[in-house]
Amino acid sequence: MLKPLLLAAGAVAALASSPALAQAAGEENALVAPSCDRACLLDTLGSYMDALRAGDAARLPLAKDAVFTENNVPISLDRGLWATVTAVDETGLEAADPLTGNAAWFGSAREKGNPVIYAVRIHVEGGLIDEIETVVHRKTALPAPFGDTENMVHDPEYYDVLPPEERSSRERMHSIADGYFDTVQLNDGQVFTNFSDDCGRLENGIRTTSNNRDDGRQLAAEGCEAQFRMGIYRINKRIRRDFFIFDEERGVAVGRGFFDHANEFDRYLLTNGQEMRTALKWPNSITLLEAFRIKNQEIQRIEAVFTYVPYFMHNPFWGPDSTPPAHAPQPEVCDTECLTANARSVMAAYVGNDWQSVNWADQVAYTENSVGIRIGESVWRTATAVDDNPLIVADPLTGKAVWIGRIEEHGQPAWAAMTVSAAGDKVGGIDAVIRRKEYGPPYAEPGSAPSYSALPQSQRSSREDMLAAADSFYAALNSQDGTVPEAFGENCNVALNGQDLGPCAPPFAAGRLQTMEQVRDRSVLAVDVERGLVVYSTFEDFAAIDKNYVDATGESFKDNLSYPLTQQVVELFRIEGGKIVQVRAYTSELPYGMRPHGAGY
Repeated sequence: MLKPLLLAAGAVAALASSPALAQAAGEENALVAPSCDRACLLDTLGSYMDALRAGDAARLPLAKDAVFTENNVPISLDRGLWATVTAVDETGLEAADPLTGNAAWFGSAREKGNPVIYAVRIHVEGGLIDEIETVVHRKTALPAPFGDTENMVHDPEYYDVLPPEERSSRERMHSIADGYFDTVQLNDGQVFTNFSDDCGRLENGIRTTSNNRDDGRQLAAEGCEAQFRMGIYRINKRIRRDFFIFDEERGVAVGRGFFDHANEFDRYLLTNGQEMRTALKWPNSITLLEAFRIKNQEIQRIEAVFTYVPYFMHNPFWGPDSTPPAHAPQPEVCDTECLTANARSVMAAYVGNDWQSVNWADQVAYTENSVGIRIGESVWRTATAVDDNPLIVADPLTGKAVWIGRIEEHGQPAWAAMTVSAAGDKVGGIDAVIRRKEYGPPYAEPGSAPSYSALPQSQRSSREDMLAAADSFYAALNSQDGTVPEAFGENCNVALNGQDLGPCAPPFAAGRLQTMEQVRDRSVLAVDVERGLVVYSTFEDFAAIDKNYVDATGESFKDNLSYPLTQQVVELFRIEGGKIVQVRAYTSELPYGMRPHGAGY
């Protein structure tokens, strides 16, 4: 009985001494040899920037399976800024790390002639670019720094080689730079890293720490450490981040991540007792690439490019997004009354974050503006009131109820279109689409939700005919050839985010809808035959490319959008006698090309 055990022990010993297993756990090879040194990485980065200037991705040395993202959305290299770019700075801040194979560039570009702040990370393997991660900050109505791109100056010290005694190891640089994010997270006056006395910060092209701020504003404190000691950035509930560049010789570390602004409070006190108020009243995140210059164990310079994205957005380079649980509708278990009751209980629970009162299923999916979030976060903590008389469209055949109405966040109103899905008779999922006024028109201040009574029997249509009428609307929207849907009634009217846009047919007949690239990921949420209501979920892409369109009269026109974007849409149709008489849509602006949560890339 001992011989087999001895043989097994010998086999284990042989395996343990095998060169194939002689490396660190989780690594494929014990030899970590850069395939592209610093000069090679910066040369490849220069080639990328040259190709972007030319708007010609065919110039790039791309790996076959290369992944490109813009503001964390994977898209093809002929879309987004690549389709709209008109100029790129000749020089920018550059950094590279042969051990990780990453290089980064910070600067600005022009999109349809308009300035944008821009940063990119590329990863090079075997001489080919296999990852491209970009952050593009456009000038919108949302409050964020936006510098003078014509006079943007990157600190030259990022390129200076430090004397050996002023350098830090990779591990120490990581600790110092990561301590910056620890300091900014839940910023309450505690400081977890070291700053030089002359520490300066450039954010989206604006100096935000010197006494001569580019925006002319004066804060309670002006230096890097002094601002953090004051607790100015208390709104940063969570900072998700990692680092991909460490240049020991130059003391440069570069990371990426998200600042999650939960905005669970709309006012707070600095450590000196001064009251501050949040600029935005709802949860939001910023995505960023950020570079640090570290000298003598202190952060000396900071440069960041960041822009707004939906709250708690995911970075696809960190791994696949989660797939939400699927629940098949059970009409015999949860009928219209059950679905309506679920929707009402969910919305009532938002006020006061009373999520425990909801009858939850064992597996629950929750999204806001197409991003998966935990129950009890985000709008659960900002909602202060919900509509007492919403529109609810419930459909046992889809297992969903759509709640449309007004919500308030710290007293500020917004439109909400909330889809509540059932798992048996329990709540199995919520998909929240919320439109705030800061995203601009079309938008009208939320008042009463639409109200619809039951149709006379003679004016009702079958479920199939109602869906066919709505399908004709989307077919015409995607064809963009001047076709007017036959299903439009004579007095059909359309409203978007509460704003009346007039008759339905003229925009189709005029050929003025061509600037919409496509309507995709369309799904039926609910059908109510008795009231003649159909509700769809869709995503609309607007590429904002600079080209001449020709309308039905032969007149040339251009897209008035200054940047690419995607709208997530909840669209309601009222159908009487087989004809569409009303279209009511509620939208949420998303980064261009964004997909439904869990749809994959």
